[in-house]
Amino acid sequence: MRIGGRRESPPRRGRGSAGGGRGCPDEDADRWPDGQLFPASGSNFLISGENSTVRHPAMHTSTLTPPCTVEPSEMMTPDPSARYIHGNQVREDFVPKENMAFVTDEEGYDFYQQYARSAGFGITKLKRKPMSRLYACSRGGASTFYKPGEERKRAKMSKKVNCGAAVKIKKRGKEWIYEKVMLEHNHTLNPNPSELKHMYSHKNKDPLIMEVVDDLQTCDVSPNTTMNVLTHFHGNYEIMPMNDRDMRNRRAANVLKKRADDVKKLRAFFNEFRAHNSKFYYDVEDDSEGVTKNIFWSHASCQANYAEFGDVVTFDTTYKCNFYKMPLAMFVGSNHHLQNVIFGFALLRDETGESFKWAFQTFKTCMGDKEPHCILTDQDVAMENALPHMFPNTLHRLCRWHVWERHKVDLKPLFDLHDGLKDKLLTAINHPLTPLEFESAWKDMVNEYGLESDPTISSLYDQRARWIAAYFKAVYCGRMTSTHRSESMNRLVKRHHVNTTTPLHEFARKMYLVLQKRKEAEG
Repeated sequence: MRIGGRRESPPRRGRGSAGGGRGCPDEDADRWPDGQLFPASGSNFLISGENSTVRHPAMHTSTLTPPCTVEPSEMMTPDPSARYIHGNQVREDFVPKENMAFVTDEEGYDFYQQYARSAGFGITKLKRKPMSRLYACSRGGASTFYKPGEERKRAKMSKKVNCGAAVKIKKRGKEWIYEKVMLEHNHTLNPNPSELKHMYSHKNKDPLIMEVVDDLQTCDVSPNTTMNVLTHFHGNYEIMPMNDRDMRNRRAANVLKKRADDVKKLRAFFNEFRAHNSKFYYDVEDDSEGVTKNIFWSHASCQANYAEFGDVVTFDTTYKCNFYKMPLAMFVGSNHHLQNVIFGFALLRDETGESFKWAFQTFKTCMGDKEPHCILTDQDVAMENALPHMFPNTLHRLCRWHVWERHKVDLKPLFDLHDGLKDKLLTAINHPLTPLEFESAWKDMVNEYGLESDPTISSLYDQRARWIAAYFKAVYCGRMTSTHRSESMNRLVKRHHVNTTTPLHEFARKMYLVLQKRKEAEG
């Protein structure tokens, strides 16, 4: 059969019908809103009538086929002289009337708001005087953003159409009376719940719901998940009294509220812990202008862990963990289960030698001037210079991973040039039990491949006493050869607890939660 110049193939046989063809759908076949059959998958979107087969106007496969037509009544400009009022869905006792009395003006506003919600329009508090109030339709007044003949100031148009619907409430004696009530609007009303939730005056600000939302956002639940939870509470997304934008605005408002007086809240949090336990220790360093520069704190449990397991400490810094972009430094060790334990936290303004000296000295003071036997760090120069001054009796060991990573690019050409060099280099690094055995294995390797003057091999050898395991056999290092414990804790903190928007006082609370989880893991 040919329709509009195109030849349509006959219906194919398939499942779901007595005759086996898609042209004979069963009783469960989908239908269009107007009752006609919805075409099955793979068909050409045909709708069969009594005498002919026509294409549904809403389904077209080329830009030349016009879409379905719109009713003329839907394209007509509304009559400016038309007036609209609430429908039958509004109970008569909910309709505002003159001389209605209320105890307070807020009760009068709540009554008008309830009526507006039932009728389908938004309201606003237009005027507020000592003895009277004016509550009006939110579409009253005229827009000042766009005037005929002038350049438009913004792309979004205003909904203000000079609507005159309003209620004036006035105080008489001890009561508030509706003095004037105007119910007629010059625009259509939208009592549909899916429309009402976009009107500012009808957004649900139920304290219980807002408390749930705030708790979810405090726990770093995403806006999408928060909306899913609220939708589950209400049973339907359309009747939700708020939308995604409201959730994001709520989060932004909460973030601004938390950032206000951040350092003051942080000190209050520290003082609260110190009042609960006098062993809690914290120190804050300010610069010459009184701006917070460095922060250190350690809980009583952290100090107890250091007294038992403070022989070896790893120290490393990480970024992107708070709103002020202050690097986080954690003093981390291992307990008798070889689990990570945290000895203290530090937030530093920068990674200069002065900041590291302050952090090490404060940590040492907090722990009663007890120095660790060994401390593992990366190859940061400022950190390396600060350690001998603060921990003169502590053995400084470099992170093996960082040393290898720094030389990996230069080692690759050597590995490609000399077969077997990589295996022998790793054997010399890992297998010798004494420094003498290491020296012998290293010398044999260098002589075999002629690498006596190679700068990369020489650099690894010059630092041998600070990262090769053979030189630390007499020192307990808790099976640690790198700063992986600090880095794993940094990754855990950034992945599950804090981000670049976390204020300082909230950051300290999150770190206390980390300690609780570590204690739970140990249990």
